[in-house]
Amino acid sequence: MIGDAGDRLPEPPRIEFVLPRMLDVQVQPTRMEPRAPRNFASALPGSGEGFAFVIRTDGPIPIRALGPALYVGDMAVTEVTQIGPNTYRFVAPARPELKHGARMHLGWTGHPAGDGAETGFRFEPPAAR
Repeated sequence: MIGDAGDRLPEPPRIEFVLPRMLDVQVQPTRMEPRAPRNFASALPGSGEGFAFVIRTDGPIPIRALGPALYVGDMAVTEVTQIGPNTYRFVAPARPELKHGARMHLGWTGHPAGDGAETGFRFEPPAAR
C-alpha cells in the first residue's frame, strides 16, 4: 500500500569501472580515412595525417555506457578499436592540441583530463620519414 511505513530497500551494490594500468604506448603516424556517413554529411575533416596510439594494458577496459578515451594533455582521443587481448588502438588527426611532451593517460569520455593517475607516458611524435 502507498501509506505503508517500512524500512528503505537497500541500495544495489555499485559497480566500479576501474580502468586498467597502461603498460606500453607506441605512437605511429597514420593516414586518417573517415568512415562514409550513412545519414548526414560529416563535419569532420576529410582524409589527412594523424597518429595511431597503440596502448597495451594490464587488463581489459571495462565495457560501459561511457567509452574509454586516451587523454593526450587536455585532448581526448576517443576513436578506439581493440586489436588484441589488452591491446587498443586509438586514432586521432594531427592537430595543434597534440603537444610534444604532453602527459598521456586513460580516462572515460567526458571526464576531465586530470582524472587519470600519472602514467609516466608522454606524447613523442614519431620522427618524420
